[in-house]
Amino acid sequence: MEQRMQAALRVEISAEADDGDLAIHDLYRWLRQDTDVRAHADLNMIPSPSRGKLEIIDLVVSQGLGALNLGLSYAAWRAARPAAPAVTISANGRSITVRGECDAETVRRFVEAMESASAPSPAPAAEADSA
Repeated sequence: MEQRMQAALRVEISAEADDGDLAIHDLYRWLRQDTDVRAHADLNMIPSPSRGKLEIIDLVVSQGLGALNLGLSYAAWRAARPAAPAVTISANGRSITVRGECDAETVRRFVEAMESASAPSPAPAAEADSA
């Protein structure tokens, strides 16, 4: 655990829409059950300070393989729930919002955004509107 967290990135995942709280809890359970994600991330559910009653998923992800595993697990969750609300993944001042289908290009952009979040200067938020 100590070695894994030395090169780590804090990530927050939130969901939009009225059913966002249900979706974020469902995604949290999905990620907790994914052994590849659990091997490269520590997951917690915390209250969102800026969104009222909604909660967010707070992760500490090892960079590289952890970002890829998280992206692939999210894509699998999204494929199983095509009607899920938009989900925003934020790290180090950068974020990507995924709406609709999550295809290979979206996963690539997701991983790229996570990897670039380790850079010191924040850039404008990216938006991935699939479907």
